[in-house]
Amino acid sequence: MRVTVTALPPIHPDFPAEVLHLAGTVTAILRQIGVWEDRERNVGADLETSLSLADSAQELAAMLSLHVQAPYFGSLKVRVAGREQTLYVGKHAFRDLHGPHSVVSWESDVGSLFYSETLSWEANKGLKGTVRRRRQLDVSAKTLRGLTDLYDDEAGGDTGGREQVLLSRLSEASTTAMRDVVETLQPEQNAAMRAPAGRHTLIQGAAGSGKTTIGFHRLAWLMHPDRHEHRARADAMLVLMPNAVLARYAARVLPGLHLEGVTVTTPEVWATSFLGLEKMEVTDRTLQLLLTDADNERRKAAWRRAKALGDLRMLEVVRNHLGARLRANLGALTFRATVHVRGEDHTLFLSNEALHDLLDGVLRRAPLEGYRAAFRAALEEELLAPLHLPDAEGESAVRRTLAADLTRLSGKVFAGLLPVSEGRRIATDEAALRAAGGVLDERTIRVLLGDPLEAIPKPRRSFADVTELPLMLAVAALLDGVGRRMGRVLEPYDHIALDEAQDYSPLLYALLSRAARPGHLTALGDLNQGLHGYKGPATWAGVQAALGGEDRAGLMTLGRTYRSTRQITEVGAGIAATYNRAGGVVGVDRDGREVLRFTGAPLAAGIARAVQEMQGEGHRNVAVVTRRVLDAERLVPQLQQHDVDARPILNEQARYEGGVVILPVNLAKGLEFDGCIVAGADAAHYDPGTQFESRLLYVAASRGLHRLALVAEGELHPLLQNGTSREAGAEHPAGRTRSAGPERA
Repeated sequence: MRVTVTALPPIHPDFPAEVLHLAGTVTAILRQIGVWEDRERNVGADLETSLSLADSAQELAAMLSLHVQAPYFGSLKVRVAGREQTLYVGKHAFRDLHGPHSVVSWESDVGSLFYSETLSWEANKGLKGTVRRRRQLDVSAKTLRGLTDLYDDEAGGDTGGREQVLLSRLSEASTTAMRDVVETLQPEQNAAMRAPAGRHTLIQGAAGSGKTTIGFHRLAWLMHPDRHEHRARADAMLVLMPNAVLARYAARVLPGLHLEGVTVTTPEVWATSFLGLEKMEVTDRTLQLLLTDADNERRKAAWRRAKALGDLRMLEVVRNHLGARLRANLGALTFRATVHVRGEDHTLFLSNEALHDLLDGVLRRAPLEGYRAAFRAALEEELLAPLHLPDAEGESAVRRTLAADLTRLSGKVFAGLLPVSEGRRIATDEAALRAAGGVLDERTIRVLLGDPLEAIPKPRRSFADVTELPLMLAVAALLDGVGRRMGRVLEPYDHIALDEAQDYSPLLYALLSRAARPGHLTALGDLNQGLHGYKGPATWAGVQAALGGEDRAGLMTLGRTYRSTRQITEVGAGIAATYNRAGGVVGVDRDGREVLRFTGAPLAAGIARAVQEMQGEGHRNVAVVTRRVLDAERLVPQLQQHDVDARPILNEQARYEGGVVILPVNLAKGLEFDGCIVAGADAAHYDPGTQFESRLLYVAASRGLHRLALVAEGELHPLLQNGTSREAGAEHPAGRTRSAGPERA
């Protein structure tokens, strides 16, 4: 009898020492938690102080206790000033006051050395530090499962271990939430995440490059004390995502990054809430037309008009329009009031000319607080200046006396200026567009005055279209400022992150930059995935212009995609190559199964076969991605006839909970699944002659981590025809069908 002996991998010589260090760290952490939880030790000078100290200690203990099971995930051996030491890197900092078991946090400046390829840095007091070794430690349940050296100067430098760890993590099954990648951040991702604070950051990356995840990790990095004056607070940060399905999916990563309190929502929900229009229905009639109308000329016209509405030049149009309205409202008004100062009555008077001069000064400055508040402040300053008031108390008394008269004057000047009505007037009134003083060219004016959406029904109740919202927001921002509402006061957000940033108009970028602290906007996107490109910029240079130029907004590129296997990445790269303006898609060299291609049978039969193959391979989370909502609705009962229960996600109110789901491509963007099935992967569903359709196909084909199936009743789409198709009803042994990269046009 032949006996086969499988050799076990050799144990790393440092493994026993690392096990001892882990045990010591766990013991030190538990000891510290015990100290914090001992309320008798946390005693202050009085009862109130004692309670406060005890509560703070309890919070610290609760926070640290979350990390007892895995206190760190990596280590650095460094040499500084002739002395070597080993630093352990974890998700939460811990200082061991009684021994060598401290942990530095990944967000710290020192923690960055674990991810980067930098080997030397300037340490404290001008000393030079050198990295001697980087080591990945797989820790869970207080147990060391394995260790991998990523870099070791004694072993010749880079060991290739970082790629091994990455491939191992990428081969894991998907979850129903966005991944926490703290332990496996790649150097280019780390550099993008740590782009200098205080300067707007644009990050371009292909599908699967980790853009959205990097955005959330950047927020956690900004909360660290090492950010100093740029440090952000969780409850003062805003994340905008393209739809509510993705927002809920992504928000599940927040607790693990200590980002509880961050607002994660969609641009439309945030804008309507800020404008006080929560009860208004929000529509996207342009997208509806693009997804349903077969008339390419009408689709082009709708695309051009939406683009024009979000053009950066529209901000100047709004400024000119509001200036004209305010000057007209001011008309021939004057101001007169009597105040009592130091026992005497003083008559304060501002002529019409003086009022116009004050208003013009405010309009030229376009202050962040808005025209209304700035005009009132200018009036008060002008009126108080000749009184030479000696103290703040006397000044406050005069302001109270003037308050009612100033409110009446301001009410007349700003009468009738409402964001909804003025935004719509600007977009549809030829006189208003031409009164902009040559800001818009004749072609753009004609495009704005057209109505390619007349065939798309309007809601019966009050509504706002997504293409109108930036104009309405611009009116509100110029009149009264824009930012984070704190009662009646507006404050700038500490930081704003924009996901799917290719779908935000230049006008919206300019407004959001006013809503945040200077330099505190991060935009993450992919020009190849512009499903809502009718709202977005043509280039990132256009975004930089909206944010104040290249000096104020830096552009970084993530050059690799990490999501999918090589076979899936090749399919996406072939589609993107037909319109790609942002460079080629380079995937991690992770080999997988061939791309499934099912044709020649009813669509439901092909989809069912693909689902069954994927489930047979152990893939739990499988998505069927359709071209339209209607396609998904029709397929649900048809799939049930083939013993497949696919839960539909047909609108933004639905929640992704895993398993087999069916959803339209516009709701699939940003999500990822173990397996993805493109339903209707043919020219009938995705017009080969329209770039927008190619973008849709690219998004649909790039959702899968490990498996991709292309299903059509007839021939596959021209960009997908390389490879052998199977008949949906035929039995084929696994691995029989070969898959090659798609033909590039």
